[in-house]
Amino acid sequence: MIAQKLKTSGQKLRDKWRLLRDREDVQKGLRITQYTLLGLIVLYLLHKLTQVGWLEVANALPESPWFYFFFLLRFLALPISEIAIYEIVWSQPLVRHFSVFIRKRVYNFAVMGYSGEAFLTLWARRCLSLSNKKILVGVKDNNLLSAFTSNAATVILVILLAATGGLQAGLEAFPGAQWLFGLAFLSAGTLSVLVMIFRDKLMALPKGVMAKLIGVHGGRQALIILLHAAMYAAALPGAPVMAWMTFIAMQLVLSRVPFLPNQDIVYLGAALSLSSVVGAPEAAVAGMLVAEAGLSQIFNIFMFFATAHLARGSLRPAQA
Repeated sequence: MIAQKLKTSGQKLRDKWRLLRDREDVQKGLRITQYTLLGLIVLYLLHKLTQVGWLEVANALPESPWFYFFFLLRFLALPISEIAIYEIVWSQPLVRHFSVFIRKRVYNFAVMGYSGEAFLTLWARRCLSLSNKKILVGVKDNNLLSAFTSNAATVILVILLAATGGLQAGLEAFPGAQWLFGLAFLSAGTLSVLVMIFRDKLMALPKGVMAKLIGVHGGRQALIILLHAAMYAAALPGAPVMAWMTFIAMQLVLSRVPFLPNQDIVYLGAALSLSSVVGAPEAAVAGMLVAEAGLSQIFNIFMFFATAHLARGSLRPAQA
């Protein structure tokens, strides 16, 4: 009875949100809010870098080749794992479509959260011999499991930092950080529990598939965290590991904010405020973060144009 009421209430809220979201004035307001936030972050970033000194930052860019090697592996981890995931979900070989999953990553990180899922859905309708239902269900279910593992990783990392005393620096990083961490922790924990409780009602995956997908998502999440920490450690080897975990927790928290434009730039602005926890010169930390953000933008722009051909073409006739 309670589960049915929750499901009915949730459906009503989703229907109301869809009606509200489709209004032109609401869409315009959301776009203005998103890009105003991004503009404020960029201004804050420029202010922080000016305080540190642009020349000092340029001179402090990481020299270790391992920094760039780990960055490349971290960039590729998501599209490679998603090929494996969607081969399981759609029962089709997808290795030759590697560039599609690169473009999906670019959309999600450089344009706006979840825009990559929209692109993948349209591409699959155009290029794969699958029914619309199988495509939509596959994207929806995989996205739920991806969110579940990301939420679980966020909760585990925040608890780990709180237990070791490393969370305080993140809470004091910038005004409102306490609210952001608290909201991310509560929403991540709540959504993880809800997905587990109502998984049979929310998802339509065949028996045994869910465990495989959670295994791939969980393994990828752990690998990305390790590669991220290794990348930072290669740039500034003297800093404690838990300091880098604070940086990574900040990124995970920001990734929980839906429809956030250009996550890499937003993260750079927030992470600059964490320089004090590393115990290294502020210019060195800024140089490392600027190198990371710069590489992200360069890769995103290059990959966007390199995969531009995937955005062309018309949709194939819809199937039931």
